[in-house]
Amino acid sequence: MQHSDEQPTRDQLLAMAFADGELEGEERRAFELRLISEPELAGEVRDVRALAILARQVAPPEPQDAEWDRLERDLLQRLLKRGGFTLFSVAALISLVLIVLAAFEVTTFREVLLPTCTLCWIVGALALLVATLRWRSRTLPHDPYVDVTR
Repeated sequence: MQHSDEQPTRDQLLAMAFADGELEGEERRAFELRLISEPELAGEVRDVRALAILARQVAPPEPQDAEWDRLERDLLQRLLKRGGFTLFSVAALISLVLIVLAAFEVTTFREVLLPTCTLCWIVGALALLVATLRWRSRTLPHDPYVDVTR
């Protein structure tokens, strides 16, 4: 890779576009054929990819990532997520039991299991909804795409 203050050549721009996945269709196929026959161009793509990896390694963490880490350690957030998923799992298990009981035409436990199952579905869904809304409200101020318009 050239290291100078000169403008990048067309091949360097193509290598960057290829490494970023921006070439499509016929242009991509033509460039891939050139890579086979031109080792210098293949080296250019290798250098661009290595530079991209290096840039990701030295970049500071995004503010949103720090907030996600804080939320993952937050007790209430963990309880809401785990509780919601646990209640959903219990509701699914009770639903299976109800299906099996219905298949064998057993109605003994249906009066207890049906309301319990419904309650687990509702409370589990609410817990996950609250966890999601809480996560979104905490990370929204750090979202870099909030002010982007089409």
